[in-house]
Formats: sequence, C-alpha cells, structure tokens
Amino acid sequence: MSWRSWKLPLIEISKWALLLALLLFLAGQMGQGKQSATSFEDMSAALTANLDQTQMQPADNQMLRRLYGLDPSSYEGILLYYPTTNMGAEELLLVKLADPAQAQTVEAAIQARLRAQKTSFDGYGIEQMALLEDCVIELRGGYVLFLVHPQADALRQVFLDTL
Repeated sequence: MSWRSWKLPLIEISKWALLLALLLFLAGQMGQGKQSATSFEDMSAALTANLDQTQMQPADNQMLRRLYGLDPSSYEGILLYYPTTNMGAEELLLVKLADPAQAQTVEAAIQARLRAQKTSFDGYGIEQMALLEDCVIELRGGYVLFLVHPQADALRQVFLDTL
C-alpha cells in the first residue's frame, strides 16, 4: 500500500480521536462543576469521624490565614487540621467553595503549602516526605480536599462516598 492510500484513513482516525478526547475532557469538566448536595457539616463530620487526629489539631481562622493565605469568610466552609508539632506533616484541609472560580485560588494555596512543607522536610524527614509525596488533592462537587495522612486513600474514599 502506498503512502497516499494510508494518508486518508490516518486523517480520519486522527479526527475521531481528537473529537473523542475533546468530548471526554468536556464531560470531565462538567462533572467537576456539579455541586454536591452534601452539607459542609455532614462532609466535615464524615471526614473527622474517620480521621486519626493524634498528630493533628484543629486550626482557627488565624492559623488558616497563616498557613494557606485564605480568608475563611470567602468560602461556604473551611476545616483545617494541622500538625501538633513542627516535626509532623499530617494535615487535612476541606474547603467548600462559594463559587467554582475559587478553585484555582484554593489549589494554588495548597500547592504553595505543599512546596513549603517539602522544603521543610527535605533531607531529614523521610517519613514526612513520604506522606507529602502521597498526599491527596481532590476537587469534586464544589469541595476541595487536601490530605497528608497515612490513611489518605481511605479518607479520600470517605470524601467521595459522602459526596
């Protein structure tokens, strides 16, 4: 078979593959935009009921601003548990967005916090670095979840099941 006879089918296959990729992308974006009917109180209760908090403590608004630079009054709800000592990395941040446009701001704050923690533990905090590397960042149903915890995968599943 000559190149010309292959050229037309390759172009057609490429068109269909591109269309399929676009449809999958749009479907994913629409699914992320759906707001969960789960209240912030129910979501935070489900997560904290399954959270081993021995190495964590609840944060007040001042600590939230200090660690993440987020203004709690701008969101429908925020829950933060952070390490009890400077030697810990375990953390839980749950944010219910008031507006989907806030997702970028929250994700940027999470990435900045994650970078700062990795810098702090680089070179000596082997266990903490492993937790940070295996962290969970999830955006679904108008919520943003950030988990640095030995049971991050199980807590992520609680989050998804509660949505």
